[in-house]
Amino acid sequence: MTERIKKLTELTLSGQMYAEPTQTVFDQADLLLPKQQMESKRICEYILNQEPKLTEYSCLTGFFNFDGSVVGDAFRRGGHKATQEAINRFYLKPVDNLSTMEWQHATADYAKILNKGISGIIGDIDESFKIHDDAEQVEFLLALKRVANALIAWAHKCSERALKLSSTVENAEHKSNLKKLSEALLRVPENAPGNFYEAVLCIYLCFSADPDSVGTLDRYLYPFYKKDMEKGTLTKNQAAEYLQELFLMLQAATKVTSAYFTRGGESHFCIGGYLPNGEDGFTELSRLIVESMLELPTYIPQVTLRWTKKTPREVFRFMLDRERKDPHKRIAFQNDEKRIKCYTEICHIPFEKAVGYTTVGCNEPAFLGAIIGSNSKINFLRSIETVFHKKAGLIENAQTYDAFFDVFKKELFDDLMLAYQYDDFYNKQRAQDVNYISSLVFNDCIENAKSLTQGGGNTVVASPMCLGITNVIDSLCVVKQFVFDEGLFTMKELISALHANWHGYEDMRTLILKKGKFFGNDDDTSNYVAQRLYAEMYDFLKDKTNLYGYHWLIGDLLGYNVHHKWFGEHTKATPDGRYSGNMLKFGLGQSEGRDREGLSALLNSIAKVDPNGIGCGSTVTNITLDEQLVKNDDNFEKTVDLFLTYFQNGGVHFQLTYVSKDDLVAAKCTPDEYKHLRVRVTGFSDYFVKLNQAIQDDIIARTEQT
Repeated sequence: MTERIKKLTELTLSGQMYAEPTQTVFDQADLLLPKQQMESKRICEYILNQEPKLTEYSCLTGFFNFDGSVVGDAFRRGGHKATQEAINRFYLKPVDNLSTMEWQHATADYAKILNKGISGIIGDIDESFKIHDDAEQVEFLLALKRVANALIAWAHKCSERALKLSSTVENAEHKSNLKKLSEALLRVPENAPGNFYEAVLCIYLCFSADPDSVGTLDRYLYPFYKKDMEKGTLTKNQAAEYLQELFLMLQAATKVTSAYFTRGGESHFCIGGYLPNGEDGFTELSRLIVESMLELPTYIPQVTLRWTKKTPREVFRFMLDRERKDPHKRIAFQNDEKRIKCYTEICHIPFEKAVGYTTVGCNEPAFLGAIIGSNSKINFLRSIETVFHKKAGLIENAQTYDAFFDVFKKELFDDLMLAYQYDDFYNKQRAQDVNYISSLVFNDCIENAKSLTQGGGNTVVASPMCLGITNVIDSLCVVKQFVFDEGLFTMKELISALHANWHGYEDMRTLILKKGKFFGNDDDTSNYVAQRLYAEMYDFLKDKTNLYGYHWLIGDLLGYNVHHKWFGEHTKATPDGRYSGNMLKFGLGQSEGRDREGLSALLNSIAKVDPNGIGCGSTVTNITLDEQLVKNDDNFEKTVDLFLTYFQNGGVHFQLTYVSKDDLVAAKCTPDEYKHLRVRVTGFSDYFVKLNQAIQDDIIARTEQT
């Protein structure tokens, strides 16, 4: 790490590189203008009133934050009035103990920006005028063009400020950097960048339009890197320095006082994965990106390796090795084989577009230049509760497991359809807001003359997240094993136990917990139950879409908020041994020691469960390992092969934590003594002591695999 980067790191971690918004006063007469004209006019005035964040150590500048006074970016949603109203009513507020509105992540199409610059995007707008004559669509395109020209003017303003600062700087290297920055800002992002440095600068400046994921960073930067390296105009060290400054500025985009400052979900991107030509995309730049990022003592961004069957073992080992040595837990792993199958076969996305996916936020799938189509949370366990507590008369005399399952299945699908109606409702609420700056850098919005908030994108998936999937599988396993296969108690007895919240039926509950064939043990019963559940969901959902025509996929992760606690508090006792009011499980995995057969069995169960890929939405698999499986070099090689086999067998995702349960319990009791203990949570990492108690309890409950 160079001295310049060390200084920028210091400033970033102390919060001094955050771009504070400059308040803008607008003309009241703007209110007399048509809505889109007024909103875009004010956005332009706001942008040009901002001041770039610059220090003598800077090689990059141009990022600005919105303050809510105008329609801002689609990620943070400042100025999105209808969305804010919907958030006030439905965000973090479960409806019918079934659904709750959640945030949406996205990634700009940086490849398009780098290929044609904003001037080329303006050209696309001009072409779109030729095919759209609807007054509202024309006004939307005019608004986009105004904002695009404002971004060019903003870059020129940044150029002036950089040149002015350079005249006050004494350090020759820093002075030269600022002059170079000033010159570059007169070229980009107005025009396509001509070299690696300009490409990185272009990304950072356009990050203001969608301060979320930077997508598939290695593949769209690689042509610039390769060209400059071959020409001898760029060294590996210089490239690393530009990348590190970019990563620092991504960290600086979040306020140091925010709880999110130490969480990587604010800017999650991918490396590797299939290219449109079918080859694996991991390159020497991918490696440099990881090495450069992990040299920084920061938390944002986080990165996921997209593994393919063509990924060399050495690359997979390299990433796992970096993961085990990263104190800030910024790396996760994804399987392209299952995801690409899902996107092409279920969502009917062409292969050349399907390979453009990335994982954003806490592990939601989005395509380059697209938003995740929906992110609501669903209480998946409510269907089991309904069957046993409200409609027990329909199952108490069931003669076979199939007869019972048919009753359950109807309730499950009724719940899903109702939850998807709520999801469409949340999207309709958001659609009342027209977004301009993010739509400018998103695919298809210009061509369709439609805001991304209104379904402007064509390559999008919808993935509401179903919490409690493992609870459902385990509940079905209990019914099959104890009631129908072994006959150890009757359905009426099980119903009575649940109605009593297990009081007076402690022996039955103990037997279930001790002998139950729960998910994650790779036995015939639990595998059959889990696979049948996913097969039924596939058959039910494979042709269903949301109001914008985006295909539904099952998700299962939690995010930053404790929906599993809120849903669980109002969900009565269930056959898996869960008491009334207990939390739901999230993610695709197992916990509480129910995965008794060890890590291989757990991974086998997960890999087998969903051959069709209906669960390749926002999914996460958390694995807690004994530290010796990664710290000991001999054990580590076996661990590499174990997870390689898991992906080869069909596993979709994994992320690792190595903290012992004893340390986690101690950290909860005496947090001041464990301030630096970091864990993977649900697609992101954070300090354990900063997490909500309900999330802490879930992490403690995970089985430590030895």
